[in-house]
Amino acid sequence: MTKKEQKNIITKHVINAVQKNFNLSEDFNDEEGHGYFTFAIEHEGNEFFFDMSRNDFSIISHKIRGEKLFNEAQQLEKELDEFIENEIAIVRIKEGII
Repeated sequence: MTKKEQKNIITKHVINAVQKNFNLSEDFNDEEGHGYFTFAIEHEGNEFFFDMSRNDFSIISHKIRGEKLFNEAQQLEKELDEFIENEIAIVRIKEGII
C-alpha cells in the first residue's frame, strides 16, 4: 500500500469518526484547496468552526483570543485533537499501517 493510499484511508476514517461522534452543523469541505478541511460543530447551542490539516490532522479553531466563547472553542479543539489522535491509532492498527 502506498503512502497516498494510507493517507486516504486515515483521512476517510477520521472524517467519518468525527461525523459520527460530534454534532456537525457544517460538514467537512475543502472548497479552497488550501491544505485543510473546514467544518463546524454545534455545542451547547453554539456553533464553532474549525480547520483540520490534511497533512497531520491537527485542529485549529476559528475563535481568536478575547472573542466570546474562545475558551470553549479551545476546549473543543483539544477534545477533537485527542479524539483524532486516538482514531488514527485505531485505524493504523486495524489496517496495518505503520
